[in-house]
Amino acid sequence: MTGPASAAAQELAARIVALPSRTDMSVRDAVEASLTTHTVLRLSYVDATGRQSDREVEPAGLLTADGRWYLIAWCRARQAGRGFRLDRIAAAATTTERARAHDLTALLRGSAGADAVRPATLAPLTSRR
Repeated sequence: MTGPASAAAQELAARIVALPSRTDMSVRDAVEASLTTHTVLRLSYVDATGRQSDREVEPAGLLTADGRWYLIAWCRARQAGRGFRLDRIAAAATTTERARAHDLTALLRGSAGADAVRPATLAPLTSRR
């Protein structure tokens, strides 16, 4: 990204901060790195029943709902789009393997997050030119 869009993105990024949460900072760092570098993410996930599983996922984006953050990704084990609550990811590690591109809207289709929208203020930065 170059020009005015780049400057707008940098200015916006400088004004976004987050308080530490129950999410392990190393998990958050790995998720952010994987999203930024478009690489496969290995994670250990604990579901709502307390069952742990190890997954390789191809991250598509982040969703926030009801005060929680979710990694939306293509799960290789399930061969489907899945949402992973960040505070339930017990461990995460980036890989050097490039992840395939997945459309966030398509992965959310049919889920509780299907009606999610991008903030209007980000629209100029996400429009295709």
